[in-house]
Amino acid sequence: MNDSTLNIVKLQYDAGQVSLLGVQQAQAQQQVSAELVPQLEQGIVIQENALRTLAGQLPNKIERNTLLDDVNFPSIFAAGIPSEMVSRRPDVKSRELDLTIANSRVGIAKAQMYPALRITASGGINSIKASDWFNIPGSLFGIVGESVIQPLLQRKELSTQYHVAKVEREKTVLLFRQTVLKAVGEVSDALVSIDKLKAREAIASTRVKTLQNAIANANALFKNGMANYLEVITAQSNALQSELELAYIKRQELNAISDLYRSLGGGVN
Repeated sequence: MNDSTLNIVKLQYDAGQVSLLGVQQAQAQQQVSAELVPQLEQGIVIQENALRTLAGQLPNKIERNTLLDDVNFPSIFAAGIPSEMVSRRPDVKSRELDLTIANSRVGIAKAQMYPALRITASGGINSIKASDWFNIPGSLFGIVGESVIQPLLQRKELSTQYHVAKVEREKTVLLFRQTVLKAVGEVSDALVSIDKLKAREAIASTRVKTLQNAIANANALFKNGMANYLEVITAQSNALQSELELAYIKRQELNAISDLYRSLGGGVN
């Protein structure tokens, strides 16, 4: 509640049109809104200090020239993300190198490790199915049986070394598979979060506009004596809550986009 509305309530009280309870309720509503200010300012300062610390700088204010409402969220994820992009992750790259070494020890030529599929938020023909990931024809795991070139095993020692190498390779395959599936799962989770948060943002934005119009209407009716103070307070309270919810959703969306970049090893380009 702003000062103008509170002053009107006080004038109505002086004129005997509302009770002291009405004035107190109006003041309480204004105090609720005012209490949010230091809470938000505290969060801003703490976040600014954390960002400057990460940048190797002393805590201080960060100048900004963009509001949350002005942030444009990228829409490049609608078509999905190529599955091979998870290979950028350090954990996946490390397992891939281990597998390449293990393959060379048993005579397997380099093969396609990442099927030509796209990870999407909506599912469908291009979605990644964990059960099918390593069973796709043409993938490394689909041609292992035909790719192994048996060496000339003239000695028992060579035969033993070869079979040990095969066992070690199977272990490396399992580790690689587990790491890739984990990476794909994280990418999929981030895409789903972004997609659903966009839907929530659209609904929340519409609700904010509706409730802001309700405030204008309530104020107009109140000033003309056609609505009481409680209706104005209720309209303002509902609008404030919806605005806070919208800001929270947008923050979650930014966090989801950050999670997507992290799950891809740092980028989508």
